[in-house]
Amino acid sequence: MATILYYSPNYTRPIVPRCLTQYFKTGIKNVDIATDMEAFTENFPLHQCPGLINRETGLYLTETISIQYYIIKTFCKDPKEVKILLGSTILEEAEILRWGSFSVSDFNNREDDYIKPLIGLKPYDAHAHSTAKKQFEAIVQIFEDHLENHRFLVSDHITLADLCASSAFFLGFNFAFDEKWSQQYPNITRWYKEVTKSPYVSSFFGDKQQAKSFPPPPK
Repeated sequence: MATILYYSPNYTRPIVPRCLTQYFKTGIKNVDIATDMEAFTENFPLHQCPGLINRETGLYLTETISIQYYIIKTFCKDPKEVKILLGSTILEEAEILRWGSFSVSDFNNREDDYIKPLIGLKPYDAHAHSTAKKQFEAIVQIFEDHLENHRFLVSDHITLADLCASSAFFLGFNFAFDEKWSQQYPNITRWYKEVTKSPYVSSFFGDKQQAKSFPPPPK
């Protein structure tokens, strides 16, 4: 049985694992859950993706950071590159995990609450959306302030933290973050453009365009 990475194009968390399977030439089979829902449900009853499995070897992983970590440690043949991506000291490793977790949990959830009601992917309630907007802007400002004095999130080069965060920001840049937004958050925009052009994730981001306009609230 081949190792399978289950993903869905409707979610951002599988973006980086899919890209890494290609970048490191892993031979891992990427399967859209919509094409094999029965097997996906059987193996991952919580219906959360990405999910990585090979029953013959006993491999079973959920959660995007753990899957990315596994792919890098297993398939990257250059020890120096492993340290570049995952950290060369305990402190770096901890910072990478901190920013990565922050991006795919707290940030991702608040972005969903703010952006998805504007594009019809969640019900819109004016009061709830006003609260979501304030929470999202507060969390975005953390990134903007940090990137004012840092080229990347943890080190002077791209790490797993940047890859996690870039995938989390994709929803916004794809559907809402127009040029006016970028003028308000120039540090995030500069960082996002640089990270998404990197060979680690360019297979996904290469043909993606920034949103032309910010969606108005539904009437």
